[in-house]
Parts: sequence; structure tokens; C-alpha cells
Amino acid sequence: MTAHDRGLHAVARVRGVRERDSRIGLGEALDEERQARTRAEALERRLASLPPHTVGDLTAFTTHQHTARAIGDAAGAARESSRSASVIAQAARDAWAADRSRLAAAESLLERRAEERRAEEQRLEDRRLDAVAEELWLRARANGGRP
Repeated sequence: MTAHDRGLHAVARVRGVRERDSRIGLGEALDEERQARTRAEALERRLASLPPHTVGDLTAFTTHQHTARAIGDAAGAARESSRSASVIAQAARDAWAADRSRLAAAESLLERRAEERRAEEQRLEDRRLDAVAEELWLRARANGGRP
């Protein structure tokens, strides 16, 4: 590994840490999105299942209306929270994809450099073997065909 590769390995390690952190952040954002959606759906079901006020005095009617309004307001806030959580989850997904792409680029570059080094080593070995073969051939020719 060359000095330049050491630097690239450090870059890959940093990018790996960033990718892992953004993946963890994405998981947390998706959990929060799921929880917010579940809360909103539960409140909407509760509002939909609230029985209509049929008979009773004005106090009972006012209490029923207040309850329905409170559940409706909470459901609206929960829907807004769910939309916000979706936006955050999408941003986390985008950040993770970008970090994953950067990591893949660093790893690909490292692999390409390693392959280039292997190819260069093979070329050097081939030259060395050619030189040995040439030396043997020259000796054999000088000795009248004997090695």
C-alpha cells in the first residue's frame, strides 16, 4: 500500500463511518415516521368511531362537541407531524444514499488501484521470467544447444 493509498483508506474509513451514521439516522427517521403515522391513524379512527350525539341536555351536547373538536385537532396535529416526519425521513434517505455513493466510490477507487498494482507486479514478473528465459537460451546457444 502506497502512502497515497493510506490516505485513500482513511477517506474510505471516514466515509464508512458517515454512511453507517446516516443509515442509523435513516432508521430512526423511519421509526419516527411510522410512529407519527400510527398516532394520526389511531386518532382518525377514534374520531370516526365517536358516536353522534343523539339526545341529552345542552351540557352533554357541548361536552360531546368539545370532545370531537379536541380529537379532531389532535388528529390534525398528528397528520401534520406525520407529514413532517415523512419529509425528514426522505431527507435522511437522500443523505444516506449520498453517503453510500461516496463510500462506494472510495472503495471502487481502492479496488481499481489494487488491481493496477497486481497488473504491474504481473508485468514485472513476466519481464523477470523473460530475462531468465533469455539468459538460459543464450547460455544454451553459447554451449552448442546444451543448457
